[in-house]
Amino acid sequence: MKNPFLSSLGVSFAALALTSLISAQDKPFTPSKEALERAKGSAAKTAHPGGFNKPQAPANLPGKGLKQHDFFVSGVQSQRDKKGIVMVKNGQVVWNYFNPEIRGNYYDGTMLPNGNLLLGHAHGVKIISPDKKIVWRYDVKPPARGPSESRDEGHEIDGVQPVGKDRVVFLRNGDPAAHIVVANITTGKIEKEVEIPVAKTANKSEARSVHMQMRRMRLTPQGTALVAYTNADKVAEYDEHGKETWFAMVPRPWSVERLKNGNTLVTSMRIDIGTIELDPQGKTVWQMNQKEIEAQGYLIDKMQSSTRLANGNTLITVNNETAWVPGDTPDGELWAPVQAIEVTPARQIVWALRDWTNFDVVSTFQTLDDPRIKEPLHFGSFR
Repeated sequence: MKNPFLSSLGVSFAALALTSLISAQDKPFTPSKEALERAKGSAAKTAHPGGFNKPQAPANLPGKGLKQHDFFVSGVQSQRDKKGIVMVKNGQVVWNYFNPEIRGNYYDGTMLPNGNLLLGHAHGVKIISPDKKIVWRYDVKPPARGPSESRDEGHEIDGVQPVGKDRVVFLRNGDPAAHIVVANITTGKIEKEVEIPVAKTANKSEARSVHMQMRRMRLTPQGTALVAYTNADKVAEYDEHGKETWFAMVPRPWSVERLKNGNTLVTSMRIDIGTIELDPQGKTVWQMNQKEIEAQGYLIDKMQSSTRLANGNTLITVNNETAWVPGDTPDGELWAPVQAIEVTPARQIVWALRDWTNFDVVSTFQTLDDPRIKEPLHFGSFR
């Protein structure tokens, strides 16, 4: 027979612990003026009124911390955050690359079979060796900034993919049209430029429309290029002649990839859309959005990129749009937002990255055991 006193005492202790937790998370906190300014968000679209005045994620995160995966990451702020590209093995940071001479947001990157790293950083494309030497580069003049930014002079590099041992294929935004460019890294020559037709839905009046024109590009097993056509609210597939072979309308897409089952994984900058899986007819068959994430105790500004892991889960990077920095909240990083999450097909978050000491904003996340690192890619006749 249970002791009623002990039972009631257990309930009391449990209630006390819960009350303490709630009190700790709800305790008054006054952000600094600088933190309040940062919390206004990007174009006020991701504002945190009053600042980060409550925890942005659970105190105890699921998963095994940095031991969950061996991986490398980079982020859109890597040119400025002085952390650059960070590689983790066995739960430890083993490699870091920060070069202040590399300008532009770090939008994309992938490991190559030989151990080099292919980086797309808005102002160009580079291949970086493990000993931190730039072994190949292609640079562009970026769009104008400041008062003249709406004129969109220049170009911007976003998605990058390797083809064979000698070629790189990348997405170059421009006015009026973007191009898929094939570069031979052995000869140094540009072998082909494929113009992407300007979509009827493209918002060319958007300020910095070159900057927001397109984001990720991924080659498919059929040798076509999937593109997140951001300011046209669509994802589209093109062959080597620039012919559109498939498309689906998705508001503000940021990343895209073709899955082995023939579906397409897309992440939208709109958190009400989030990350979705589309079947060949463009129908949403899976979705992880703001509602699903907040139900598990996480507050995010927006998702940025996603990839399907070999275990069937989906890895999603989370953009800290409002630029939370250490010191903006109490209790160290316990109130900080997460930088990436791993989600099961049942939409359960089983791992979350929150480490603002070793990493900043994360846009590109690739596990080092990703089988696609060694899979041969081609773009039309280029192999």
